[in-house]
Amino acid sequence: MRYATLLAKLALALVLPFILAHCASLLSERLPPGRRRMRPGLAVRAALLAAGVIQAVPSGALAQQRETISFESRHRGKPIQLSAEIYWPAGQGPVAAMVIHHGSGGWSAMREGRFARELVAMGVAGLVIDSFKARDIISTWADQSQVSRLDFIVDALRALKALGDNPRIDPKRIGIMGFSKGGLSALYTAQERFVELAGVPAGLRFALHVPFYPLCLVYSYKPTTSGAPIYMLIGGHDTWVGAEPCTSYAEVLRANGARVEAKVYARAMHQFDGGPTNYARRAENPSKCRYEEQSDGSFIERTSGLAVAGANGWPDEAGTAWNTCRTWGAGYGYQQEAAEQSLADLKSYVRRHLLGI
Repeated sequence: MRYATLLAKLALALVLPFILAHCASLLSERLPPGRRRMRPGLAVRAALLAAGVIQAVPSGALAQQRETISFESRHRGKPIQLSAEIYWPAGQGPVAAMVIHHGSGGWSAMREGRFARELVAMGVAGLVIDSFKARDIISTWADQSQVSRLDFIVDALRALKALGDNPRIDPKRIGIMGFSKGGLSALYTAQERFVELAGVPAGLRFALHVPFYPLCLVYSYKPTTSGAPIYMLIGGHDTWVGAEPCTSYAEVLRANGARVEAKVYARAMHQFDGGPTNYARRAENPSKCRYEEQSDGSFIERTSGLAVAGANGWPDEAGTAWNTCRTWGAGYGYQQEAAEQSLADLKSYVRRHLLGI
């Protein structure tokens, strides 16, 4: 009887992981980002625990590696509490850190979590922001107005402020990276006007900016940056945000004293670092939109030729100009060469500017 019981447990342990992983996959397609994923490894572990094949271990070991924090940002003019997860490297602090900001589809373990783990392996803490959960947003693909891009920028800068107050973090060695909409925040957080808008204290600035396929939507008038290096990583075949807007804006930044490089991966599409190749028919496509700030603080959207009001260095994103320049639908997808090279490039920037090696 004892052997029969053991065999039954082993059989259960073999079958349950596949059942649980399949269920987790189905759920992940239906729940909002930030609430959705059971990692395959957790599914396997849950199955083995259920079968009694392995024993539970104290949660302290996991808690030492990850920590959930909250910080105040804003949403449509009102305060809001956002959550973020810190992935901690082994060893004693203070350590370097990288803020990781998701795009319009929300955060995922397969992208933001994966990059956080890559950074932890280098001895760098990764802070993954969830800008959607507290706002009850699943995706902004079809409606970017659900959370303004300026509020996205403020989210990232408030995360910087939170890390600057953390005794385990070296405040002089905090960088930011982001993807698409999060790439926009990784780019524009270099500008002093937005840093001041977010209430970041003097002396606390990002030491490195790495925007992945960012939306270079706004051409600021005589932009003043912090002086930290900016490395834009762009897909040459990106039809969602385009490559040319960012290479051109890099020239504007450089002409105003910024340390900026725009690297184009020739054959890469939007979201070249991961995910299947696909076409999002219902996604807003802003690649033709370009808001150029004038000396009086107003803007002109170049595709429509329309004047647009602005405040705090940012244009009104709604209205006729947006409806004229914005189109619908965009392709995206993984490109192996760009994915591998961009990861290698990111690591080289981190070594140089955050680790000093």
